[in-house]
Amino acid sequence: MFKQKIYIYLFFIQLLIAGFLPLDNSSINYTQVFFKWPQINGAQFYTLSIEDDSSENFQINTISNSVIVDSFLNWNNSYNWTVCGIDEINNYPLCYETFSLSINSLPSYYPNNIEVIFSSDLYSPGITLLDFDSMGFSAAINKQGYPVWFVDKSLFGQFNSKILVTQLLKSGNFVGLGLGKGYEFDINGNIDFVTPAEYDIHHHFIKLDSTYLLIDGHIESHPCPSPCPDNLPEDILWLGDRYVEIDLDGNLIWDWNTFDYISLDDYNPLYLQRLSNNYEAGDYLDWTHSNSLFYDDNNQTVFISIRNLSRIINIDYNSRNIIWQVSGDNDLMANSYFDNDIVFSQQHSVQKNSNDRIIFFDNHSYLDPEISKCIEFEYNSDSLNIVWDYTLPNDLFTGSRGECERLENGNTLINVGRTGNLLEVDNNSDLIWHLSMKNDNSEVASFRSSRIDNLYPLAYSFIINDLQGFYNEQNYYYNDLNDDFEFTIYNIGWSKQIYDFMILDFESNLLYSDSILINANDSQLIEIDLSEISIVPNQLVHFKIIPVENPNLYQEIYFSIINYNLGDVNYDGIINVLDVILMVNSIIDGNNNNSFDLNLDGVNDILDIVLLINIILN
Repeated sequence: MFKQKIYIYLFFIQLLIAGFLPLDNSSINYTQVFFKWPQINGAQFYTLSIEDDSSENFQINTISNSVIVDSFLNWNNSYNWTVCGIDEINNYPLCYETFSLSINSLPSYYPNNIEVIFSSDLYSPGITLLDFDSMGFSAAINKQGYPVWFVDKSLFGQFNSKILVTQLLKSGNFVGLGLGKGYEFDINGNIDFVTPAEYDIHHHFIKLDSTYLLIDGHIESHPCPSPCPDNLPEDILWLGDRYVEIDLDGNLIWDWNTFDYISLDDYNPLYLQRLSNNYEAGDYLDWTHSNSLFYDDNNQTVFISIRNLSRIINIDYNSRNIIWQVSGDNDLMANSYFDNDIVFSQQHSVQKNSNDRIIFFDNHSYLDPEISKCIEFEYNSDSLNIVWDYTLPNDLFTGSRGECERLENGNTLINVGRTGNLLEVDNNSDLIWHLSMKNDNSEVASFRSSRIDNLYPLAYSFIINDLQGFYNEQNYYYNDLNDDFEFTIYNIGWSKQIYDFMILDFESNLLYSDSILINANDSQLIEIDLSEISIVPNQLVHFKIIPVENPNLYQEIYFSIINYNLGDVNYDGIINVLDVILMVNSIIDGNNNNSFDLNLDGVNDILDIVLLINIILN
């Protein structure tokens, strides 16, 4: 008796989701590039070849059908690239056609004087994502200070456009702040979300799992505090802040208003005096001037930084009550929550570290001496204690902006605000890396910066085991005697990801689904028992993989399942001499039909004819 085989013919859609990345003739604003291509039957590994205009060639080998290239590619250059599969005896089953790629020039507003002042081997690996606040855009730079990505600010407004990145999400999207607006956008600057017009956002905009948090200015009329300058009216306008959470459709979810929780007795006389200088009707007291927010998911609390009151507040998200607050100047806060104090002034960028400690940038403005620093403190119900600080050199004082971020290796990345300097220091306060940013001879102000592995927290591909056929001929098929559909997902991004995968019928009815968590830079072999799935033979179905963090980046393959007896070349249900004649004629004509390839060696020849005759004789 002969065995019955199940052949699964796979028809790949010629779309981004199942084809090549980057798309042919792409023009991009980054030099770290994710390449992806359809798998090649028989390939044990792949060789990606990239050639520039001067015919200089770069090659990289990989067992997966995707790779991130972070060298060789440069600004204002064009490239051709192709991929070849290599089999187990170093033959080339197939090389794909050549694709073109262009990397744009840096924009005219890119700072022209960026210099690494100092660098050591203890640099925390990766690239630095930062904003050039005074230039109105954001970029990413490597250890040597060379740009690897920028976002075109003209995409975020026709006039006086601006985009300052605040986050790179696990989805691969960026979150950033424009002129009064918050945005989520992809690596190419394509906007996925913009905040509703009712909000005039300032200083900070971030995304949580499925909502956004923002700071919105809020003005109310209240009595002028005593002693009130003579030229001010009895009632003046106070500018406070609302911390607002909205959903993915822009609907209000949660808010917290400074007017509801902070006494008007707590104000900074400095800004009242500024209001009285050249006062005109409609001017307001810059009361709070909040500049950062941080959501602690573990404890469901929100940390906020109120610059003009030199105050940090920890808020219970559910009740909205203040858990504790600390001020660097007790004259600006009536009630003290801790037994001891920390001296700081006009701080920025309050964050909570993984060890539950608070770290922030202390501008130290209006104190004597004015020397900026990073402060990290721990706290309990009664007291707080500084566990680490780093005092910047006298010439790096910055009156505004600034951020201190703890890195994975324990170092701290310091953005020194208006001075145009980035520093990395270790826990012993030793300098590890120092970058200077100027445009001509003027310092480039910056606000936020973070260290990331590369531009791709989410980058993946998949390979189906024992896949037969070729993409170019659109005749992939899968042969599995044991009814096991096996595939491997390669997660080559730097963030662990959850992937949903499913099989649907031709009417998009779900036949099978499951999900899997794959660690960063890892892969996972997955098996699906087709015998337990109600798939109708000869009907179109498709297989789909969806990354949970970004469903828009799904990949899918359409296929049909055909049951037939091995050797039944004409599918008439009988194996006889007619099948032999058809196979012989096909071989004579020089055709290569996968359904005639009985020994699965990739070619049609006399060996297949011999096997077919033996099937008939047996």
